[in-house]
Amino acid sequence: MADYDLRPLQVIVVDKEGNTRRLLRGILARLGLDKVTDYADTTDVTAAMTATPPDLLFIDADAPETDGLRFTQMLRHSQAPMNPFLCIIAMTWQPTQPLLMRFTASGADDLMAKPFSAKQVHDRLINLIDNRKSFVVTADYIGPDRRRQPREGVQIPLFNVPNTMRQKAMGLYDRSKSADAITDALEAINVQKVVRCGFQVAFLVDFAAPGATNGGDRMALEHLVRAGAVLEDMMRRLKQDSDLRHQAEKYAHTLRAGLEAMRSHPPEHPVADIQAMHKAALGLAALTSRRTDIAAVETEVHSAVSTYRSRLAEIAQAKASGQAAGGQPADKPATE
Repeated sequence: MADYDLRPLQVIVVDKEGNTRRLLRGILARLGLDKVTDYADTTDVTAAMTATPPDLLFIDADAPETDGLRFTQMLRHSQAPMNPFLCIIAMTWQPTQPLLMRFTASGADDLMAKPFSAKQVHDRLINLIDNRKSFVVTADYIGPDRRRQPREGVQIPLFNVPNTMRQKAMGLYDRSKSADAITDALEAINVQKVVRCGFQVAFLVDFAAPGATNGGDRMALEHLVRAGAVLEDMMRRLKQDSDLRHQAEKYAHTLRAGLEAMRSHPPEHPVADIQAMHKAALGLAALTSRRTDIAAVETEVHSAVSTYRSRLAEIAQAKASGQAAGGQPADKPATE
């Protein structure tokens, strides 16, 4: 193991418990890290990170309504002025399955169970210096690649994002070069994010189309609402004066109009503009991926939707089987 100098690292600790903050500050001090600022919640952290960009963030995953994990996800998706690529370690007293799922979706690098020892903290730091994972980008996620094995037929680019923690520990940090590297990485990830969002909008509208046509399908309406949120995230990332944004606006206008009409009617009312929305969504997916063969894009979207429907059916079947195994008849609700 290399002999790293941890003293230059800037660290922020966010935890609602004062004892945890004091313990962690003490451990970090023994490891040579004295540039540590701590907070009880995330209220003032954004301003602090903007003023003095940290290299490492320890954040409480047990905060009310998982405030720490929401903050982490927001940070990973931010474009400026903070560095969204800083190393992040989440902390928890109870690594339950629901919390692990939220952690996985947040984009944090690592999860550390309390109470922790000096060795555990040290090992986490060294691992982030030596073995930090590359980032992946989807419509919903920006963060370390957690896949054990890439899904067959799915090609998602990996990004080696700037790691100022590693640069400083190895004595290689240059402020100007680091800022340029962060800017370049943000641009590359933003391009991929736009592509993934364009495809996701088409996927969500395609999935919702059958149920939205008939009306009264709650899942279909939920997917359309989600498509609207993904659309706005994508449009926010397109440069105001770019040709791509100007072309995307016509598709966005159709989708927004359809969503607005949907909101103005009761849930059981069919979505009258769903076919126009579907066509616009496919056009948007083709545009953002720089492809001219819309039929090929439509085939890919249909394939993804079919896979998703199969997964939902498997989950429903497994749930029904579990209820039956628990002593309830398979063809009757467990509440009966």
